[in-house]
Amino acid sequence: MNRIDRNIAKFWTLHSLALCLVPLTASAQIYKSVDENGVVTFSDVPPAASSGKTSTVVKPNVTNSMPGLSPTIASPEAVMIDESTARSVSIASPLNNATIPMGAGIFDVTAELGAPLAENELLALYLDDELVDSPQVNAVWTLTYVIRGPHTLQVRRLSRAGETISQSEKITVFVLRPSVLRATPR
Repeated sequence: MNRIDRNIAKFWTLHSLALCLVPLTASAQIYKSVDENGVVTFSDVPPAASSGKTSTVVKPNVTNSMPGLSPTIASPEAVMIDESTARSVSIASPLNNATIPMGAGIFDVTAELGAPLAENELLALYLDDELVDSPQVNAVWTLTYVIRGPHTLQVRRLSRAGETISQSEKITVFVLRPSVLRATPR
């Protein structure tokens, strides 16, 4: 073993010993003192006997006060609720009663799923109760040139056979578009 290796070994030995001694210094006594006015002070130094303070040694609470966990057994109703929640679908954006600002009426609709689509499932977007494009596995649609005014949106989770598995609540969006009509000058 050369000199550098010995120095490294000494360093790690001293380092380990120092770490072992840290808990001993961290467990000092704590003194609680109350003076004649009722003021409470905590210190690691005992008060002087002539100060007129009453003091006691405070022992830290080292017991685990965390209550134990009791296992819960899921009821069949809870399992059915979880399954229906997992297959749920909702519209994440736009929000209900959102206003699509002036422009060409182009905006994205994003669906949020309770669980990923199964292999035999698709998503369909309905605008004013009319199917927009064909059902797809992607949860994002881009709508273009939507006419101005209020419109309802709904996303449905479908089987490959076209049966509705679940559907989102209908939301309303308001599309603002500039009018082509111009006021005639007077």
